[in-house]
Amino acid sequence: MGKTKGRDVAEAVWWAPDVGGLDELGVALLALLAVMIVAVVVIPLLLFGIELVLLGLLVAIGVIGRTLLGRSWIVCATPLAQGQELGWRVVGWRRSNRLIDEVTYSLSAGLDPSPAEPAELIRAA
Repeated sequence: MGKTKGRDVAEAVWWAPDVGGLDELGVALLALLAVMIVAVVVIPLLLFGIELVLLGLLVAIGVIGRTLLGRSWIVCATPLAQGQELGWRVVGWRRSNRLIDEVTYSLSAGLDPSPAEPAELIRAA
């Protein structure tokens, strides 16, 4: 066991893998770039996508729960000419869609909206 010379110490400290020629160096740099892109771009996009999927599931569960439990929907409309806000409380998804269509048609025709759907007028201010 002899003493190491200064050159041997310098080689041990400044060791780098032998990548061969420029072709292998280019492949190594491209691999490093691909790893960086995955780490910086792809993984955060996947995590954000998971959050959006969870949000969509929560909204779907809320809509299904509201429909199955028979909770009422509030349909609001603001005629441009009068500036007053109108609101109706209606039970059911389809009834609320029909009410929206009726009120839209009445307001666009310049008529006072009085829907045929069973709905309770809650706002006329």
